Amino acid sequence: MKEQMILLIFLVAALAVTLGLYFLKVRKQVQYKGDERWGWIQLKANIAANMANSILIGVLAVLPLLMDVQRTITIQRAITFALLYLGLRNLLELLATIYFDKQL
Repeated sequence: MKEQMILLIFLVAALAVTLGLYFLKVRKQVQYKGDERWGWIQLKANIAANMANSILIGVLAVLPLLMDVQRTITIQRAITFALLYLGLRNLLELLATIYFDKQL
């Protein structure tokens, strides 16, 4: 029960981060009126967030070597972990967007 509560808290936090990222993007798009500076900020933030994809691929390539092959995972648990990963990636993109926005 405790594990489910922790996963629920992380899922709600991932949802809040994702919504915050999209609201920030909309607000900044209106503020900068889609100029080149905003395009550059989004490009840099997206590159930083896509590094998380490369790390995930590396982890998924090495993980089977470290785990017991008899261990199984349910589809529900895999979907939960995927949603948590997306929330983490969106958090990284949100922080990168804020950082690059303040840098210029």
